[in-house]
Amino acid sequence: VTVAAPLAREVNEWDEYVGRFEASRTVEVRPRVSGAVTAIHFKDGAIVQAGQLLFTIDPRPFTAALAEARAGLASAQSDLALARSDLDRAQRLVSVEAVSKSDVERLQARVRAATALVAAAEARVRARALDVEFTQVRAPISGRVSDRRVDIGNLVSGGEGSTASLLTTVNKLDPIYFNFDASEALYLKSQRDKENGGAVEVRLQDEADYNHKGRLDFTDNGLDPRSGTIRIRAVFDNPGNFLTPGLFGNMRLANGGKAKALLVPDEAIQSDQARKTVLVVDKDDS
Repeated sequence: VTVAAPLAREVNEWDEYVGRFEASRTVEVRPRVSGAVTAIHFKDGAIVQAGQLLFTIDPRPFTAALAEARAGLASAQSDLALARSDLDRAQRLVSVEAVSKSDVERLQARVRAATALVAAAEARVRARALDVEFTQVRAPISGRVSDRRVDIGNLVSGGEGSTASLLTTVNKLDPIYFNFDASEALYLKSQRDKENGGAVEVRLQDEADYNHKGRLDFTDNGLDPRSGTIRIRAVFDNPGNFLTPGLFGNMRLANGGKAKALLVPDEAIQSDQARKTVLVVDKDDS
């Protein structure tokens, strides 16, 4: 029989929870314009950077519309130049009373109308240029991209919100969030003792130790009246993108308290249904 003397130590008190990892940012990639997909520029599941080209939509219809808008702008600018020339000529003739004041006012109104038409034509050019730019669908954030939901040759619908076709999704994994629900009692305990609070450690399902260190960064603004729990979030650095959304983990939260305890080897602890027992040997070896 092996006998070991317990060690007296001051240990940190931890509250334990079970939670799940979630992406710190998730973006659905949808097209802003409609058309046929002509190229895909990423591999499914790859790490992409913000601004990286993901899909190309056939730009030819939008390039033609841009050329038409530019031609309309040139016509509007020509009309404005002619209106200004006529107004300048009339203003020189007013001094010799060769043109009536009403004619000058009409020419001034014509210049203002032509100026407005030029502004409208410039706006159309900018809108058509944006359509051409939107034919290149780029990654809105850096992270891991999902698989492509469409293949080359498919027609996709552009627009705002969920009406547009879903092309893929991108998850930002560094940093990554860990969400869990805390009971009202544990929430009150952590709120009243914040000296060392906020430090969290997570152990994955196949790990024996709490290897992942993080910190609390969000507590919801109220408890759920149905379950009596409150949603809390921790954030973890994830430079290698090892942690991924959906993973379960066992988390312990330092509540700031310390206690004196006797430490014994794990082998000395026995389980009796819901109880833990330890055998003690006195000085008479009995």
